[in-house]
Amino acid sequence: MGRIDEDSIRRVLEATNIVDVVGSYLSLKRAGSRWKACCPFHNEKTPSFIVDQTRQNFKCFGCGEGGSAITFVMKMENLGFADTVRRLAEKAGITIAEEVYDAAEEKRRKARTALLVAHKKAAEFFHRLLLRSPKAAEARAYLNSRGYGADMAKRWQVGWAPDSSREFLAWARTEGLPDQVLIDSGLANRGERGDLYARFRDRLMFPINNVYGECVAFSGRILRPQENVGKYVNSPETSIFKKGDVVFALDRARGPMGKTGKALLCEGQIDVIACHEAGLSFAVAPLGTAFTPEHARILSRYASRIVLCFDADKAGIAAADRAFRELAPFGKDIFLVNLPAGDDPDSFMKREGKEAFSEMVEKARSFFEVRIERARERGLLNDAGSSAAFARELTSLLACMSDPVARDLATADIAARMRMTVENLRGAVRTAGRRQEKEKTQSAARSAPAEEVPQVLPPVKMNRAVAVLCELSLQNARAQSLIVDRIEELLEPMRMLQGGEILKKILARLPSPDSPAAIQAFLASLSQPERDALHLLNLDPVPIPDVDRSVQEACSGIAKAALERHIASLKAEIADPSTDAARKLELSKLSVDLKRLLGTM
Repeated sequence: MGRIDEDSIRRVLEATNIVDVVGSYLSLKRAGSRWKACCPFHNEKTPSFIVDQTRQNFKCFGCGEGGSAITFVMKMENLGFADTVRRLAEKAGITIAEEVYDAAEEKRRKARTALLVAHKKAAEFFHRLLLRSPKAAEARAYLNSRGYGADMAKRWQVGWAPDSSREFLAWARTEGLPDQVLIDSGLANRGERGDLYARFRDRLMFPINNVYGECVAFSGRILRPQENVGKYVNSPETSIFKKGDVVFALDRARGPMGKTGKALLCEGQIDVIACHEAGLSFAVAPLGTAFTPEHARILSRYASRIVLCFDADKAGIAAADRAFRELAPFGKDIFLVNLPAGDDPDSFMKREGKEAFSEMVEKARSFFEVRIERARERGLLNDAGSSAAFARELTSLLACMSDPVARDLATADIAARMRMTVENLRGAVRTAGRRQEKEKTQSAARSAPAEEVPQVLPPVKMNRAVAVLCELSLQNARAQSLIVDRIEELLEPMRMLQGGEILKKILARLPSPDSPAAIQAFLASLSQPERDALHLLNLDPVPIPDVDRSVQEACSGIAKAALERHIASLKAEIADPSTDAARKLELSKLSVDLKRLLGTM
């Protein structure tokens, strides 16, 4: 596999509706002939993110991000260009051509595919056993005892891992899965004597999917309490699975989250499944690890209102605080469901009903309001000492908020609820903020980077005259044709002026201004700095009253700019002390002639 050819990119974009792509992530609202939403790439309250169906592109007028459906998916999913094109091509049913064989890339893709195939087959195997095997009777009984029957198991592809490694390994070999793939996928381990054994045995199996619905890991739950055995066993991290990057049920929830602007964050898989079964299809959970900055980044892309639903015990409160700390810097509205002590979503719904829980989620109150109420119920506000300690906890949370207005309003609300002066609380928040910044600086200084951060290159600088010709070439078919006719006189100026290489590529490839897909395919074929430079221009088709005159003026402009640059270079050489007198005289005469020529243009 290697570089994807431009024609394949064009065909993929022609078969892809950017409104459908963006709409699967964000809640789009029609604005005239376009669509708008709050930008997922920076924090904003007023929508400045525009999707143009006619031009098949997007543009944020707040942060400047823009591009095609390919660019959007790349940024949303943190995928490479080629992987994004392949994924969109697969959805569109298009076979793409790749121009250059890359052995290392091919090896990586084959290894990834092998792990995905192993997980897919294992999920089907475990699921089949749960539904049909007599040995899985206890697993089926356990699900029934929790109020979940075969229909739920089918919807979530829940399975059962056999209690014998021999049975699992025999199945794997009939499927042609190599031992090394089983080990690399985390489905099996090798013992001290070199024998292979299954990681998951006699457990209820929950497939863990990536955002595209591909199974990348498993979470296995025991059916009965066992001494010195964890309730859950999760897959180890692999090349396709990083616990801190995976959000359980995001593949199902991202659409509803984008449509409603809401995310319901739960503690575990059973809670999430219960919420989805109750119609709360925007519920998700972190997997087998504390809530991470990456989890927060992912959720903040899809939802502006995030509702936390954690147990009311000490561990649940700590988990809620951790989630708040990670989410607050993204400027989202954060709420907290006030579950009764001892309840989780699943148990609450079984006792009070799905409608009662849905109403509780809908009426969730602000994070700090619920935290204060819980503290009061636990007697943490009964005396000055405990009140002061609790207030310090809240100030450290307030200091995490990036939105100064929201932070100030929350500070005033907390001060009123705790009968404190708002000035004192604001001062404590500022102190907590300075302390956190100091800790971050010290932590960054102590820890060496795990890997080199890729350099983000700025957009290619473009001479204004070159930029005008680029705009005309991509806006209007006749203008493009007229510019091509004058390519001989443009070659030298293009070589001399900033951005000339981009114009040269446009005139070499001639993407049709009448085909949005062709324009986007051309942009996709450029380097990121070149793409960013063109995104700063107006590439929308606009009426040009006199195309011939516009092209003439633009070509004159580029010739004039090239001449000015030549004169400037002569001036610099004349001023150079190493230039001899005869050469200076020659250059001075040439400079005078060029200035005279410039005056006639």
